[in-house]
Amino acid sequence: MEKFKEIHTLKSKLEQHRPLQQATVKNLREVYRMEWTYHSNAIEGNTLSSLKMKVILEDGLTVGGKRLQEHLEVINHAEAIGFVEKLVQKQVPLNEQVLKEIHYLLLKSIDNENAGTYRSVNVRIKESNHSPLTFNRFNEKLVA
Repeated sequence: MEKFKEIHTLKSKLEQHRPLQQATVKNLREVYRMEWTYHSNAIEGNTLSSLKMKVILEDGLTVGGKRLQEHLEVINHAEAIGFVEKLVQKQVPLNEQVLKEIHYLLLKSIDNENAGTYRSVNVRIKESNHSPLTFNRFNEKLVA
C-alpha cells in the first residue's frame, strides 16, 4: 500500500508540470522504451548490454558475436511497446485478442509456432523461486 501512495505522490508532482513539452515527452518515451526493453530481455537471459541494445534500436546495426535471437528480442520488444502506445492513444480496450497480438509481436521470427498462443508446456523462471501457474491452470484462468 505504501508503494501506491508513493506512486500517487509522484504522479501528482508530474501533473503539476503538464502539459509537458513535446521534446520532454519524446525523451521520456525513448528512455523508458530502452529501459523496459533492456530489463525485460535481461530477465529472459538476453546478454546484450543496454548500450548494445541502443545501437540495435537507434542505429539499426547488428552486434557481432551475438545470436540473431537476441537481436530479434530487442527489436520485437520495442515494436510491442510502440503497438501498446498506439492502442492507448486510440483507447482500445485490453482484451484477450490484444494480449495475443502483443505476445505475437514479442515472439515473431523467434518462436513462430507459439507466437500469439497460450503455452502448452510448463515453464520455469531461471534463478527464481517463483513458480508460474502450470500451463493447464493458466489456460483455465484465461478461459474462465
